[in-house]
Amino acid sequence: GQYYPADSFVHRLDPRIKFFFFVAYVVALFMASNFYGLAVCAAALLAIIACARIPFGKVLRSIRGILVLLLFTAILNVLFVDGETVYAQWWIFAITKEGLLFAALLSLRLVLLVLCSSMLPFTTTPVALTDGVENLLTPLKWIRVPVHSLALVMSIALRMIPVLMDEVDRIKNAQRARGADLDRGGLIKKIKTTIPVLVPLVLSA
Repeated sequence: GQYYPADSFVHRLDPRIKFFFFVAYVVALFMASNFYGLAVCAAALLAIIACARIPFGKVLRSIRGILVLLLFTAILNVLFVDGETVYAQWWIFAITKEGLLFAALLSLRLVLLVLCSSMLPFTTTPVALTDGVENLLTPLKWIRVPVHSLALVMSIALRMIPVLMDEVDRIKNAQRARGADLDRGGLIKKIKTTIPVLVPLVLSA
């Protein structure tokens, strides 16, 4: 996520408070062992999104990058988690009630984790994030850890990853306008089609 400018209470919060809340939220997510606990976490996240005045669709687009991971982990859990109530079984695979519930629980937890983590860059400028991280890591300066460099690296990564993704989309659209077919073919062809995208991306970066 990139910074979304808005006049809200969440935007005006100190970055260090946001970091502490993020850590507490992640701990709460992994401590929640049922859907009731995750429902409370989801309600809290929805309240934060509403207070931040960020369009929910923009926040929801943050999970596009993990859709393949979500699908993969869900399928693995559905097929390999043992349970007492078996709906279907074939060879070493079995679809059980417990497997379906566990897959749904894990998928919901991952979605909430990504949505919560995206709220940090959405509501905090890269400069404020850098200052917040540097202030939190100040005690490490006593053992000569390059805190400022670490904070700067994190800030650059948070800023440049979305920028590079936008640049990839622009390059792909330009290649398609010239007649390039980037979406069809097998794995080998798709690997070859990344070269016309990768070269201008590296040059622009």
